Amino acid sequence: MRLMRTVLLLGVALTIFAEAEARACSCGRALVGAGRLYLGAGGLLPPDAAGFPWTGPEPLAGADDRVKVARIEGKRRVPVKFTIARHDGIDIITPAQKFAPGQVFEVTVRESARASESRQHYTDPSSLPPAELTTRVTIAAAPLRLTQASLRAGPQAHEGVNVAAPASCSESFAAAKVSVRVVLPPELEPLRDYLLYMTHFDGRTWDRRPNLCKSFDPGRTWTGETGTDMVFAVCGPRDEDAVRRMERYGERSDFPEPGRHSIEVVVSTPDGSQTITTPALSVDLSCAPPEVSPAQPTAPLEAPAPSGPIAPAEPPESPVLGCAVGEPGTAWLLGAAWWLRRRRARRARSAGCSAPP
Repeated sequence: MRLMRTVLLLGVALTIFAEAEARACSCGRALVGAGRLYLGAGGLLPPDAAGFPWTGPEPLAGADDRVKVARIEGKRRVPVKFTIARHDGIDIITPAQKFAPGQVFEVTVRESARASESRQHYTDPSSLPPAELTTRVTIAAAPLRLTQASLRAGPQAHEGVNVAAPASCSESFAAAKVSVRVVLPPELEPLRDYLLYMTHFDGRTWDRRPNLCKSFDPGRTWTGETGTDMVFAVCGPRDEDAVRRMERYGERSDFPEPGRHSIEVVVSTPDGSQTITTPALSVDLSCAPPEVSPAQPTAPLEAPAPSGPIAPAEPPESPVLGCAVGEPGTAWLLGAAWWLRRRRARRARSAGCSAPP
């Protein structure tokens, strides 16, 4: 009895452990690297920005010794005092003095001592991000005026998709997918990479990722291209094991169903001083394959129209045997005259007298 009870308890424990393994993801994120700044094309930063916006694996707040800021004046590098404050997952490195158009700075950030120590345990350190990074920043001539933006949807595609799912790392199924892109005014396009973007799908935050281990920088999406996103609706059959695990743990998937949906994108500056929302874009996610227009019948080739009246065909000429001299009547008269003369000559010889010359 005691042995059976032990076996039963062991079986239950193994079942719970197996489900826990299925539920959990084996995530090994490398918390190393110097991170990066949010800047526009060519290292541009608006003069009305609160500071240098930065994101990385470990926060900078409380670790000022990891940062150096210098202002470039000709060949001189003038050290700049600064403070660091955190805003919605982004560290803002704020200089003691406000920015002025045309100024040039160099911002150097290095990883923490803990990250430098852990770097030694990686088998391929060359694949890791740099431990220290210096970025040149140019202050733009005009302040940023975030007043308007719109959305543009791409063509619908029917493809497989991998999505992070509760109770499992990810789930794969066929889906109807549509890519969306934020359209900025021409004067704001150079600052596209400086801004942050958050998609709302039917009024809810849309922050999809391919699995639970994957993470993105604030204001960025799983497409990998700034100011774009990809929405979908489930079309194909879902993984039965994943659905069963979700039901067992009392969790429900919020994967959208086919139909018409509303998409908006909130565009903001990293310091949160300016925020706008695009007008809602309505998209119809349909699992039906796109209609193929029937091939148009090919019209028979028409004979070219005649350029003028068609002349009647001439009858073939009758073959002429021998040679013809003059008109047919003349030839007949000559022949008859020759025949009469020859007859008279014969009669004269018969009568014993010669024919007159």
